[in-house]
Amino acid sequence: MAHADFELTDFRMIPRRAGPAMSRSWKRTALVLLGASFSVGMFYWTQLSMLTYPGWRWASFRIFGSGDQLSYFAEVVNGSHGNLAAVEPFTETGSNSDPHLYYQILGAIAHDAGVNPADVWNITGVALQVVLVVCISLGAAAITRRWWATSLGAIPFLVGTLSFTSQGWFTPMQSHAVLWGSFAVMFPLNSESASLAIAGSLFIMLLVVATQRPSPRALLLAGTVTGAGIGLLANFHTYGFLTAFFLGIYCLAAYAISVSRLWKVATLSAILVLLLFLVGPPFASSAGRLAALALAIVPAAPGVVVAMVRWRARVIAPLVATVVTASPQVAGTWLALQSGNAFLKYREASSAGLGVTWKDGLFCALPLVIPLLTILLAGIHRNRPIWIAYSVGSIAAWIVLAKNDVWGTNQEPYRFWIDSFALIAFSIVPIALDVILTYLGRGARPDRCWRLAVASLASATLVVGAWSGVDWYRFYKSQEDQTISLATAPDQAMKQVMAAATNRDLVLTDPCTDGQIFKAVTGAPVATFSPGLAWPARVKQITRLEKTLVTAGTLTPAQLRPVDRLTPAELRAAQVGWIVTDGTCAADWPEVYSKILTKAAVAHYGPSPLEVISLWRVDAAP
Repeated sequence: MAHADFELTDFRMIPRRAGPAMSRSWKRTALVLLGASFSVGMFYWTQLSMLTYPGWRWASFRIFGSGDQLSYFAEVVNGSHGNLAAVEPFTETGSNSDPHLYYQILGAIAHDAGVNPADVWNITGVALQVVLVVCISLGAAAITRRWWATSLGAIPFLVGTLSFTSQGWFTPMQSHAVLWGSFAVMFPLNSESASLAIAGSLFIMLLVVATQRPSPRALLLAGTVTGAGIGLLANFHTYGFLTAFFLGIYCLAAYAISVSRLWKVATLSAILVLLLFLVGPPFASSAGRLAALALAIVPAAPGVVVAMVRWRARVIAPLVATVVTASPQVAGTWLALQSGNAFLKYREASSAGLGVTWKDGLFCALPLVIPLLTILLAGIHRNRPIWIAYSVGSIAAWIVLAKNDVWGTNQEPYRFWIDSFALIAFSIVPIALDVILTYLGRGARPDRCWRLAVASLASATLVVGAWSGVDWYRFYKSQEDQTISLATAPDQAMKQVMAAATNRDLVLTDPCTDGQIFKAVTGAPVATFSPGLAWPARVKQITRLEKTLVTAGTLTPAQLRPVDRLTPAELRAAQVGWIVTDGTCAADWPEVYSKILTKAAVAHYGPSPLEVISLWRVDAAP
């Protein structure tokens, strides 16, 4: 028969003219769509219903880690006002070497469509995660050939890290390092969440194509799209990109070795992993911590070379696509490092004490380690290279990334652990189901010992996974209704007074007015910054102002000493031309600074005379 006489259904090719089969096809398609819809519904109930209380709107901003998220959101706000320059987001001065393409895209959408930037932030972030859930659902059905597998698309968002044995839903470690599940890392809807959603969707798409006995052209296309997408993430988020890249590279190397059965190459890669931990520290000392990240590729290099020789364009094209799409951010960071960028030097040296101990790392990973070991053992028994490659590559990359403080680069290892946990959780569902159904499904071989072993490990996975779900429940309860509107009466008053500003000089807010919120609401350049994101042009001067503000916020006007007061010279040095005050603030700035401030605008936000936002022009005279 000609190819046109067939259609794809039940994941097989069947004749179009087969009436009963056509009926079964439509029924199965409907069931698949029903299962995927159920997964999306589960995603809403488990991830969004904690926030959608009466009064909630798409513009409601989530306050989980609000300091960091408002810093990122400031970039979106700038874009919504037409400023897409790579500058420090609050002051709109200096330079921003942190990946920010995702925020620029959101800002451009808000600007061109005339939409509230918070709406764009929330809708885009949720949409990407819904796409991920649908990909998990359809990927599970495509690989297992079971329609009901589509109902499991939201499961990865419920898997925790067994952290409820401590005081909360996460495991605290040294400094501010923590370990938590994918539900937490995906919750803020920032560029890290977006990167993991995109990478997870791409990996599942590639797994589906690879397991369907595809043509070389189909593999080339799927691989190239995946490579280009992963490379693009370098311009979105550093850790999301690196985690996806190394997981992909290590799994590719493991797959090539498994298919070719070149166990000497596998031994060489294992030796290179050990050498990484020996050679890495001195290399990082001489070349720098960020440069040492490239060493993590070395253990996977032998397997990647085998893959390039064996499959040529199907491997080379995706790698080239990754390099091309990642090059803008990678090249920009490298050039900034070579020029002695002070901020990057600070970032490079500011990751001390953020490592993951073997005890915490392994225990918290148990919900995924058990199924990964199950997949590995089944792959060895059935000689299934994809199963072997997925499990070995994931475990190896996870360890290398999460222990990067030991082999020298020491760049927030806990973040790599969390992102690896999330990506593996998103992609493991189709593979794990395939293994279980191969051994326990209808028509499985009567290998009693292996069936018993897989059944036992599958049961352990279910028990530990369900047990870890307590973390999700505690997270859910802790984040119920945890949003801010950015449209309160004081917020509207801030917008009103800023309409009277006649230039783009920096705005300094009083101790009772959050500069980050002010930026999110008005879009005006504010005299504050996030030290871990980017630095403004006059970082020392603004730092001095912020220290003075902290002191002023704890003293009454009578208690303020001359050294505690802002001076016109300090304001000029920081390029501050405007001050915004709240009448309810205990620090009476109009009284303290009456000689250097001129009232420019006022806006009342309540019945009390004190409930007023005032804009003051700074007198630049000495």
